[in-house]
Formats: sequence, structure tokens, C-alpha cells
Amino acid sequence: MVVEYQDEQLRRSKWAIIRWFRLDRLQPERAVTSYWVSSKTLFFIRIPIALYTTVIMWASIGTTAQEGDFQRYFAHFTQLTFIGLHAYLITVLYHNVCYLRTSQPHQPNSFFNQPSVLNYLFSYLYHSIVVFNIITPIVYWCALAPMAKSAANQETITKDEPPVLWWVTTSLHGVSFVLMMIEVIFSRMTLYVNMVLLVFINVVLYMFLTFIIYATTGWWVYGFLDWGQGGKTAGWYIGIGAAFIVVYFVQFLFHMLRDWVARKLGRNPRKPEMRQVNETDEEAGQLRDSGIDTSQLPRY
Repeated sequence: MVVEYQDEQLRRSKWAIIRWFRLDRLQPERAVTSYWVSSKTLFFIRIPIALYTTVIMWASIGTTAQEGDFQRYFAHFTQLTFIGLHAYLITVLYHNVCYLRTSQPHQPNSFFNQPSVLNYLFSYLYHSIVVFNIITPIVYWCALAPMAKSAANQETITKDEPPVLWWVTTSLHGVSFVLMMIEVIFSRMTLYVNMVLLVFINVVLYMFLTFIIYATTGWWVYGFLDWGQGGKTAGWYIGIGAAFIVVYFVQFLFHMLRDWVARKLGRNPRKPEMRQVNETDEEAGQLRDSGIDTSQLPRY
């Protein structure tokens, strides 16, 4: 039986920049429900995934500390990306539990009872992890891994990589993509076009961070960011920046495809009248922001 969800939207923000990025368009129930399985089944799917990311994150911290390189741990985009993925999975698991604990029909009260800024951060976090966890494996396996292998071949003495280090590396640069896609497929979250700018700004800020690290330590987080390579480095900057934008819209289209397949298979639980009510409420909010009295408008 297909469950019909209300998909109530967050209260409209008074801040224009929040409205422009569509951060207040979040429909929390989409995060804790699925087209394909019940919310309870979704919860049980998320438990082992959240546990796995917890183990990997601490194993990554432990192995880095053991190698004496922990001071550079939070400088790497890979680690920051995985921490973001883990944070999202733990947060959505918490909200999933709260949703299931409400009486039937379930309500996402945990979202509506917390400060709006946390909901905005939740929405942003989702938009970022679905992009970053694609870019990270691509850059690692296409650029960083070959560079590391080439450097190792030039060493006269090499040592075998410990199994735990191989496991952590593979999880951070490959399994993370699988975990992210499971979340995308089974949840009902949506992406908004305007958010691509916020994701891109995040990438630019990270590049500025690498510049600061180099200026203070003389160490480049990633070799391909080294300005000393000339025009080749400029190509890396432009290519990676463009890749983030391309991947964002690939994910945007994938979300649309997921929703389209759900409609074709009759798995979209929202009735037409529900969609009309939500759309009418949103239009009314826009009119109120413009100073128009909506009480005199006809009701249908």
C-alpha cells in the first residue's frame, strides 16, 4: 500500500537570501520517507550505513594519528567530505527515529520544533554531499592515486600498505559514493538549481583554505594545486571547478529521474489536491510578502 504524505514545507523565511537559495523550501518529510520502502524499512537501511561511516571515520582518524600526520587531517577535502556525509547520515537517522515515534499519521515534528537555521544547514548539507562524494572518488582514482603510485615506484625501498589503511582509503574514496547513492535513491529529497552557487562557493572557500595552509606551512594539500606547475595548474583549477557544476546538474537530473520513475510506477504518494494546497500556500506566502491582503482572495 502506498502511503500518502503531507510534505509540509518549512515556514517561509523573512530573509531574501534564504528564499533565493530555496533553503526554506525544504519539505522535511521527504528526508525520512521513501518512494520504494516504508519509513521503518528506510530506518533499518540507514542503521548499518551510519554505523559503517562511524567506524570508518574513527579508523581514519586513528590511522592518521598513528602515522603522525593528524595535524593535517582536517586540511584534506576527502576527510571533510566524509565527515559531512557522516554528519548527514547521523542527523537524518535521528529525525527518522523521531518521525517513527510520532502517532499515525507520522509527522516530522523534530524538524519543525528546532531552529530554522538547523533546517537550512540540513538542506545545504544534503546538496553538498551528493556532489562532493562523486568528485572525491573521481579526483582520487584519476589523479591522486596514479601520482602516489608513480612516487612509490621511484622509491628504492617500499613497504606494503597495511590492510586497515587500504580498507579506510577505499571506503573514503569509493564506498562513500555507494553510501551516498543509496541515500539518494531511497529518500525523497529534492535539489534546487540555485543551490549550485552555494556549493560552488564552498569549493572556492576550500581553495582559499589551501592557499592559507601553503602560505603558513609551505605545504600544498594536493600536488595539482601547486602554482609552480604553471599553466597545468590553471587547467586543474578550471577543470575541477567546472566538474563540481557538471556533477551538480547530473545529480539534479538523477533526482528528477527518480521522481519520474516513481510517478510512472504509481509510487508518488502525493494526491493532486495535496500538491494544489501546497502550491496555493506558497503563492499566498509570496503575496503576503508583497503586502497584498490574501484574506480577500477566493478559496477553491
